[in-house]
Amino acid sequence: MINTTFDELFTYQSLYRAHLKGRLGKRDKKPLVRFEMCMLNNVYEVYRRLKNGTFKFGRYTAFIVYEPKMREIQTLHYSDRIVQHVLCDDLLMPYYSKRAVIDNCVCQIGKGTHFAMRRFEAMLHAFIRKHGTNGYFLKCDILKYFPGIPHRQLKEIFCSQISDERLKSLVANCIDSYHTRAEYLNRYGIQPLGISSSRTERGIPIGNQTSQVFGMFYLNEVDRLVKEKLRIKVYSRYMDDFVLVHEDKDVVRAALAEIRKVISRLGLTLNSKTQIFPLKNGVTYLGFRYFVTSTGKLIKTVKKKTKRRMRWRARLLKKAYFDGVIDGERVRMSLASMRGHLTYGNCFKMQTELFKKLSFIANDGIYMRLKHGKRG
Repeated sequence: MINTTFDELFTYQSLYRAHLKGRLGKRDKKPLVRFEMCMLNNVYEVYRRLKNGTFKFGRYTAFIVYEPKMREIQTLHYSDRIVQHVLCDDLLMPYYSKRAVIDNCVCQIGKGTHFAMRRFEAMLHAFIRKHGTNGYFLKCDILKYFPGIPHRQLKEIFCSQISDERLKSLVANCIDSYHTRAEYLNRYGIQPLGISSSRTERGIPIGNQTSQVFGMFYLNEVDRLVKEKLRIKVYSRYMDDFVLVHEDKDVVRAALAEIRKVISRLGLTLNSKTQIFPLKNGVTYLGFRYFVTSTGKLIKTVKKKTKRRMRWRARLLKKAYFDGVIDGERVRMSLASMRGHLTYGNCFKMQTELFKKLSFIANDGIYMRLKHGKRG
């Protein structure tokens, strides 16, 4: 149970520290520049509104990102994000990260995609040593996870652990400050739960820091089912994308049936990506394709969509370089970024292909430095 009180959490000092943390890497953004012109007064205004009970999370601003795929990102005013920093960093994340299983690898200190891949690969190697190539992957994915999360269940999970009524009300206000549009839900066959099209009672915004905590822990019941009830050792989850491995196909089918029941209780559904594969067929997880050879060797390559995106970027860099839009240093940085990603898999052929496509900068010495792994 979280016994921290509202007054203990939201002090002027905690809000100021949250501002110092929130401005990192963003000090050239116009909203932050305007906020910092009267920074002390603005922080105090947030503190005053919290203390007198008039603080409410405001309206969201939306924008679209297209890589790795098109997503709509929703962001709050900077002053609201300061409150979220305090709420997440000082209250929610320290409490819920301790109660998450180790194989829940998202949005926690010391974890992330690389931690998830390393642990998943180590478990796969141990499985192969014991069972050989006889086994099955179960790959699961939630249909529109963030837009489809029901508010009622989400508030039950998080507000039930908070004893202070003002903190409970603030968390509930944060959850209810955003509702996925009804036309968006209907497009994917998801039933709105609200009484109007503007209040569908579903969804958390992708751009919120609180959404990371909510998304991390909302499927905790699934994690506990797989690890504690079903006792399946090879399991990894990154937000709504999770995979498990077992040597018996009947056990995997039974696990999928149990997972569907839990997901349904949580007001969600699994999408068409949810399938059972033989171990030799491989599985895609966290942007990489894992498959086991007949000799028991684990091979890890980037997925085809990532390869196409890198080839497209290489062609774009080449055109921009010869048009004089970018210089050789910009090409070097992009090539180093792609090379850094590829080094996490067995991607020597793809690395060689990219170096050949960008060999036009060899005269600058950049190509040779990158080819041999040296920094310029």
